[in-house]
Amino acid sequence: MVKDLPKSVTRDAHLALIQVHEAVSDEFRLLFQQFGLTATQFNVLRILVQGDPEGESCGHIGSHLIHRVPDVTRLVDRMQEHGLLERCRSHNDRRVVNICITQHGRELCETLYEPLAELEDHIMKVLNLEEQAQLNLLLRRILLQFQTQGSA
Repeated sequence: MVKDLPKSVTRDAHLALIQVHEAVSDEFRLLFQQFGLTATQFNVLRILVQGDPEGESCGHIGSHLIHRVPDVTRLVDRMQEHGLLERCRSHNDRRVVNICITQHGRELCETLYEPLAELEDHIMKVLNLEEQAQLNLLLRRILLQFQTQGSA
Protein backbone atom coordinates (compact mmCIF):
# COMPACT_ATOMS: atom_id res chain seq x y z
CA MET A 1 0.00 0.00 0.00
CA VAL A 2 1.32 3.44 -0.97
CA LYS A 3 1.50 5.92 1.84
CA ASP A 4 0.19 9.41 1.20
CA LEU A 5 1.54 12.57 2.77
CA PRO A 6 -0.37 13.28 5.95
CA LYS A 7 -2.81 16.17 5.76
CA SER A 8 -2.10 19.22 7.89
CA VAL A 9 -3.05 22.87 8.20
CA THR A 10 0.62 23.72 7.56
CA ARG A 11 0.71 21.78 4.29
CA ASP A 12 -2.60 23.27 3.16
CA ALA A 13 -1.30 26.80 3.86
CA HIS A 14 1.96 26.02 2.05
CA LEU A 15 0.16 24.69 -1.02
CA ALA A 16 -2.21 27.68 -1.05
CA LEU A 17 0.79 30.02 -0.87
CA ILE A 18 2.40 28.29 -3.86
CA GLN A 19 -0.85 28.36 -5.85
CA VAL A 20 -1.42 32.05 -5.13
CA HIS A 21 2.19 32.82 -6.07
CA GLU A 22 1.79 31.04 -9.40
CA ALA A 23 -1.52 32.72 -10.23
CA VAL A 24 -0.32 36.20 -9.25
CA SER A 25 3.01 35.74 -11.04
CA ASP A 26 1.17 34.85 -14.25
CA GLU A 27 -0.92 38.04 -14.02
CA PHE A 28 2.16 40.22 -13.53
CA ARG A 29 4.04 38.38 -16.28
CA LEU A 30 1.22 39.16 -18.71
CA LEU A 31 1.18 42.83 -17.69
CA PHE A 32 4.94 43.29 -18.09
CA GLN A 33 4.86 41.35 -21.37
CA GLN A 34 2.45 43.95 -22.82
CA PHE A 35 5.24 46.52 -22.30
CA GLY A 36 8.03 44.29 -23.64
CA LEU A 37 9.50 43.59 -20.21
CA THR A 38 9.93 40.79 -17.74
CA ALA A 39 9.19 41.23 -14.03
CA THR A 40 12.94 41.19 -13.35
CA GLN A 41 13.61 43.88 -15.94
CA PHE A 42 10.90 46.07 -14.41
CA ASN A 43 12.47 45.45 -11.02
CA VAL A 44 15.85 46.68 -12.31
CA LEU A 45 14.22 49.82 -13.71
CA ARG A 46 12.43 50.41 -10.40
CA ILE A 47 15.69 50.05 -8.47
CA LEU A 48 17.37 52.59 -10.75
CA VAL A 49 14.47 55.08 -10.71
CA GLN A 50 14.50 55.03 -6.91
CA GLY A 51 18.28 54.86 -6.62
CA ASP A 52 21.23 57.20 -6.79
CA PRO A 53 20.96 59.64 -9.73
CA GLU A 54 24.58 58.73 -10.58
CA GLY A 55 23.53 55.12 -11.03
CA GLU A 56 24.05 51.90 -9.14
CA SER A 57 26.54 49.07 -9.33
CA CYS A 58 25.57 45.65 -10.66
CA GLY A 59 26.15 44.32 -7.15
CA HIS A 60 23.71 46.81 -5.66
CA ILE A 61 21.10 45.98 -8.29
CA GLY A 62 21.57 42.24 -7.75
CA SER A 63 21.20 42.52 -3.98
CA HIS A 64 17.95 44.50 -4.31
CA LEU A 65 16.19 42.32 -6.88
CA ILE A 66 13.02 40.59 -5.75
CA HIS A 67 13.80 37.59 -7.97
CA ARG A 68 17.49 36.75 -7.85
CA VAL A 69 19.28 36.20 -11.14
CA PRO A 70 22.62 34.42 -11.56
CA ASP A 71 24.13 36.98 -13.94
CA VAL A 72 23.12 40.61 -13.39
CA THR A 73 25.76 41.77 -15.89
CA ARG A 74 24.14 39.80 -18.72
CA LEU A 75 20.70 41.12 -17.70
CA VAL A 76 22.10 44.67 -17.80
CA ASP A 77 23.65 43.99 -21.22
CA ARG A 78 20.30 42.89 -22.66
CA MET A 79 18.51 45.89 -21.16
CA GLN A 80 21.21 48.22 -22.51
CA GLU A 81 20.69 46.76 -26.00
CA HIS A 82 17.02 47.82 -25.71
CA GLY A 83 17.96 51.36 -24.67
CA LEU A 84 16.57 51.03 -21.15
CA LEU A 85 19.82 51.71 -19.34
CA GLU A 86 23.45 52.53 -19.91
CA ARG A 87 26.79 52.27 -18.24
CA CYS A 88 28.01 55.60 -16.89
CA ARG A 89 31.14 56.76 -15.08
CA SER A 90 30.89 58.14 -11.56
CA HIS A 91 31.53 61.87 -11.29
CA ASN A 92 33.39 61.28 -8.00
CA ASP A 93 35.61 58.43 -9.17
CA ARG A 94 36.03 57.97 -12.93
CA ARG A 95 37.24 54.40 -12.38
CA VAL A 96 33.76 53.40 -11.15
CA VAL A 97 31.22 52.37 -13.77
CA ASN A 98 27.60 52.41 -12.66
CA ILE A 99 24.37 51.42 -14.33
CA CYS A 100 22.15 54.41 -15.13
CA ILE A 101 18.58 54.43 -16.37
CA THR A 102 17.93 56.13 -19.68
CA GLN A 103 15.03 58.52 -20.24
CA HIS A 104 13.32 55.76 -22.24
CA GLY A 105 13.79 53.32 -19.34
CA ARG A 106 12.47 55.86 -16.81
CA GLU A 107 9.41 56.65 -18.93
CA LEU A 108 8.65 52.96 -19.48
CA CYS A 109 8.98 52.23 -15.76
CA GLU A 110 6.77 55.15 -14.78
CA THR A 111 4.19 54.23 -17.45
CA LEU A 112 3.73 50.93 -15.63
CA TYR A 113 2.96 52.49 -12.23
CA GLU A 114 -0.77 52.96 -12.85
CA PRO A 115 -1.50 49.58 -14.50
CA LEU A 116 0.61 47.91 -11.81
CA ALA A 117 -1.39 49.58 -9.02
CA GLU A 118 -4.64 48.60 -10.77
CA LEU A 119 -3.53 44.97 -11.01
CA GLU A 120 -2.49 44.93 -7.34
CA ASP A 121 -5.88 46.38 -6.37
CA HIS A 122 -7.66 43.81 -8.56
CA ILE A 123 -5.75 40.92 -7.00
CA MET A 124 -6.30 42.12 -3.43
CA LYS A 125 -9.94 43.22 -3.82
CA VAL A 126 -11.19 40.06 -2.11
CA LEU A 127 -9.60 41.32 1.12
CA ASN A 128 -10.46 44.51 2.98
CA LEU A 129 -7.64 46.85 4.02
CA GLU A 130 -7.40 45.32 7.50
CA GLU A 131 -7.09 41.83 6.02
CA GLN A 132 -4.48 43.05 3.54
CA ALA A 133 -2.45 44.54 6.40
CA GLN A 134 -2.75 41.29 8.35
CA LEU A 135 -1.69 39.22 5.32
CA ASN A 136 1.30 41.50 4.82
CA LEU A 137 2.27 41.14 8.48
CA LEU A 138 2.00 37.34 8.39
CA LEU A 139 3.96 36.98 5.15
CA ARG A 140 6.66 39.39 6.40
CA ARG A 141 6.97 37.29 9.56
CA ILE A 142 7.63 34.18 7.46
CA LEU A 143 10.09 36.09 5.28
CA LEU A 144 11.92 37.44 8.32
CA GLN A 145 12.77 33.94 9.51
CA PHE A 146 14.60 33.31 6.24
CA GLN A 147 16.40 36.64 6.38
CA THR A 148 17.58 36.17 9.97
CA GLN A 149 18.10 32.39 10.25
CA GLY A 150 18.43 31.14 6.71
CA SER A 151 16.15 28.50 5.28
CA ALA A 152 17.11 25.75 7.73
